[in-house]
Amino acid sequence: MIRSTFYVIRTLLFAILAFSPLAASAKPYKAAEIFTNNSQLYGKYVFRMRAGEGSGIISNFFLWKDGSELEGVTWEEVDIEVFGQDGARSWQSNIITGLDNRVTSEEIHNAGVSLAEDYHTYSIEWTPQWVRWLVDGQVVRETQGGQTGDLINPAQARFNFWPPDNPDWVGSWDDSILPVHMFVNWIEYHSWNGSGFNFEWRDDFNSFDTGRWGKADWTFAENRADLVPANAVTDNGYLVLSMTREGDEGFNGTPPVDNGDASSSSSGSSSSSSSSSSSSSSSSSSSSSSSSSSSGGSSDGDCPVVSWNSGNFNTQRAYCFRTQEAIRGWGVANFSGRSISVTVNGSGEAVTSPGVPLPSKDPGDYYVFEASAGLFSWASVYWW
Repeated sequence: MIRSTFYVIRTLLFAILAFSPLAASAKPYKAAEIFTNNSQLYGKYVFRMRAGEGSGIISNFFLWKDGSELEGVTWEEVDIEVFGQDGARSWQSNIITGLDNRVTSEEIHNAGVSLAEDYHTYSIEWTPQWVRWLVDGQVVRETQGGQTGDLINPAQARFNFWPPDNPDWVGSWDDSILPVHMFVNWIEYHSWNGSGFNFEWRDDFNSFDTGRWGKADWTFAENRADLVPANAVTDNGYLVLSMTREGDEGFNGTPPVDNGDASSSSSGSSSSSSSSSSSSSSSSSSSSSSSSSSSGGSSDGDCPVVSWNSGNFNTQRAYCFRTQEAIRGWGVANFSGRSISVTVNGSGEAVTSPGVPLPSKDPGDYYVFEASAGLFSWASVYWW
């Protein structure tokens, strides 16, 4: 886990996607991008993606304040970018902010596996206090304060798949890999309620919802390809973004099956193509009531001590941990089927709803978190 956050001030020399859009021209290659028609201020996005593989390409999800590229407008962007080179085993997290001089904070993460050989669950959690990146339920990076305070405007959610004209960043370009594709099984959005996340909508891509998504039809100087609508399609319950030669646009294959999908990160989601519940109060945790015995009745001394700002666990079984950290707010991720109980030193009245303020404690006391068994083999409790 990379915990450090660093800031690099740049001028217009380079910033990821820091390019002015141009009308799609006649470049020899075609790529794809989709974007939400509406923008949201804060929230959690969770999605299942299988990246494209090959040198010179990147598979991206990012939050973008529309118009950031315009002169005199502050830039606001949060990125997940999977490199196709070297077996697609690394990805980059980044925040880009600033007016005139761009401030970036890119960090490169080694996934340890190929992100192009299977689907993986990615999350961006964005609140007024922090931004957090997760892969398969594990917190990989968190930024508190700093640039987070510069992300103050609603942002679109965007997927794109394209070949940057920057071999030092993404590797040398070899068009023999074409056609190549990026696949997304589903995406969920959870709004921020001030203390936690509420499930709002999910798209399973059983069809392309033009009420929710638009397709790019432009390019920019640093892109070897034009972004064209024909290379963004849905097929058999998957979003497919393709990279092709001009004249070969579209997707004619069968999307690889997501065998690891447990259907949802939230018990509040629906299997329909474009489910929505703007009034839903359900969150990543599916239960608002439990008791300290629901996690198996472990004594607090049996629970491992956690000193960082998250308690991740890789088991479907009941689990507990304890921490002496001062906690101002907290939440859960990938908690479908689980209930949770939080006490001070394993006794007293239990807090059983994620996000509800915890009772005060002395510095030497422990918050004891006890979670019941759940649907997923990994889950996370986080705090700030």
